[in-house]
Amino acid sequence: MTDTISLTFPADARYRGVATLVLGGIGSRANLPYDRMDELQLAVLSALDAGKEQDVSVHVEAAADALTVSVGPLLEGSASDDGLGRVLSRLVDDVVGERRDGEEWLTLRVSTTR
Repeated sequence: MTDTISLTFPADARYRGVATLVLGGIGSRANLPYDRMDELQLAVLSALDAGKEQDVSVHVEAAADALTVSVGPLLEGSASDDGLGRVLSRLVDDVVGERRDGEEWLTLRVSTTR
């Protein structure tokens, strides 16, 4: 069974703490170790830095074995940015760039069984 949580908020940096609080609560319920939760939160904040100057969304799918977090819409080219990709790949298990309704999104995955 997978639970899905979606959060949309203004791209302004003042609201990013809400995303980390939500991720922390979800990670706690999924028994994600503190260091992995910290890495996931940092990865999401890094992805949010590439967000457009409008509303951004964070969608979390919590399954028994993993948390999958999609972040977007992002600035054009963000999903293929080598620098961002290197940072994210060190923080999470999997990073995938994708297009949704013509916009760029990043999907981050962290195993809860590691």
